[in-house]
Amino acid sequence: MSKSPSSDLYETAGFLGGLFKQIRLAWRLYKDGRVPGWVKLIPVAGLFYLLSPIDLLPDLMLPGLGEVDDVVMLLLALKMFVDFSPSGIVREHLHDLYGAKEAPSNQAPYIDAPYRVIDDEEQRKE
Repeated sequence: MSKSPSSDLYETAGFLGGLFKQIRLAWRLYKDGRVPGWVKLIPVAGLFYLLSPIDLLPDLMLPGLGEVDDVVMLLLALKMFVDFSPSGIVREHLHDLYGAKEAPSNQAPYIDAPYRVIDDEEQRKE
């Protein structure tokens, strides 16, 4: 079963739209004073790697692939920055940016419920 060309376009648009959302979210998190300073060093390190003359895959040795590792490292730094930011602050910014319907795709849903620990002896009595 082959895919239509229009479905490829939708997938590309979906990827770019998601990337744009992540960039907007990261920018808001970076400006937020509640995000710890060490977390804010992650995107700075990604930009430093991008501008650095030292690469994992040298641009001149492997044409094409040398540029791909720069993009991958930048995207990885962006993802790590959002993942290491406090989840409550991430949810708050997502809600402000996209409304209540948008849920963070990189975090498990939050469940607020009481719990108790049952040891083996207590379990046998019941």
